[in-house]
Amino acid sequence: MRYRTIIAIAVIAGTACESTVTGNSGNFQFSYNADDRIGDFNKPIAVGARLDISVNDAGLRQAVALATAETDDESVLQVVSIDGNTITLEAVGDGNGLLSVSGTTAEGDELDDSVNLLARTPEVLKLWHPCSTDADAAYVTGQRVWMPWEMEMENSQPVIGYGFWPVTVEGAAAHTAADSGQQWMAFDTGDTAGTATLTSDIDDTTLAMTVITESEIDGVEEPIAFVWEDIDVGDVNAFHVRPKFGGLTVCQADVVKQVVSLTPDICAVREGPAADPNLYEYGWYEIEGVGQGTCEYTVTYPNGADGAGVTGTFSHLIEP
Repeated sequence: MRYRTIIAIAVIAGTACESTVTGNSGNFQFSYNADDRIGDFNKPIAVGARLDISVNDAGLRQAVALATAETDDESVLQVVSIDGNTITLEAVGDGNGLLSVSGTTAEGDELDDSVNLLARTPEVLKLWHPCSTDADAAYVTGQRVWMPWEMEMENSQPVIGYGFWPVTVEGAAAHTAADSGQQWMAFDTGDTAGTATLTSDIDDTTLAMTVITESEIDGVEEPIAFVWEDIDVGDVNAFHVRPKFGGLTVCQADVVKQVVSLTPDICAVREGPAADPNLYEYGWYEIEGVGQGTCEYTVTYPNGADGAGVTGTFSHLIEP
């Protein structure tokens, strides 16, 4: 059952969902990519964040060639750009707004419509490590890190938008990168190992980080198997592994890794593509069942332990 759960999580994480609503005049449908409360279109946009809204006709749901887009109160919401059938909005102040658009449908009809929107200053920030439920996790120096995050109001209502960075990075081991989506917030770790803390600019949320060099890796975490029931002869299944440091999981480590089968008559083990590239994780490999028996293999981080290398030995049953 553990493997079934892992597969389900991967599929969900990589699936794009949309929040959609029909406009006030019934001519167009407005939609945007969403990961919270999909059925609720009018979730507030965070003040300081942007949102891309696509416009299709309400019948066949084909793209509308937009001609105009404007808001009724530019102190709340502003139109940043129009590109084809997509409008980029920016929330600049708390309040309610009306987005009005006009355009030509695929069938040549010139129509207009509008949709109500909200803008709010978020009151709650949630941050967590992408690969660990512990209070601290490790990361490697000089790399891009994607941290999962969410914004809410105090009543737990989701607040949405991208391009907003409500976090201060403290400590010499990391510095920010101005990049954020609705699910992931990105920053670059510094070149110096040490500690860093992400501190919310919204509430009292903090997240501790330990930043290490690749040579400080001192262990190999138990791999995760992306397997439904078992691996049969002829099957190829994805696996994922992470390095360790002082008992901490090292998240999103883009480091040198080697995988070697110790039982080549039972299994082939090789580097493989990510089961889900949207998880922002390295460490993927695959196992192919060659013959029935116990597959034994090693995972090595050759630059760990100050260059001496760190190796873990693992096994997986291959069924007929």
